[in-house]
Amino acid sequence: MKNGIILAVVMTVLTARMGVNTFNGHKETWYNLNMNKVVSNADEAGLCGWYWEREDGCKMYGPFIIVAANQEKHPYGSIVETSLGLGIVLDTGDFAKENDEQYDIAVTW
Repeated sequence: MKNGIILAVVMTVLTARMGVNTFNGHKETWYNLNMNKVVSNADEAGLCGWYWEREDGCKMYGPFIIVAANQEKHPYGSIVETSLGLGIVLDTGDFAKENDEQYDIAVTW
């Protein structure tokens, strides 16, 4: 407390149970699909990374969480902030046409 003012910051993270989260102005949802094609495309595009699954269930490419997003707003391979850590845009989906500020996070849930 400073000068009688208390500041509180409440941050939530995306979970399987919650299903939808808002973080830093972006809507976050999750999906669980096979990443073989996504990883193959990233490798073919010359991105440096390897596929693995983090202990909390996030699907990773190198040090980044795999994210689907509107690629006009967030170009392929760009790094974005999510509630679960830094993500890399390697995928997209139909949701992206409706909401260019939504991230769909790849997980094992």
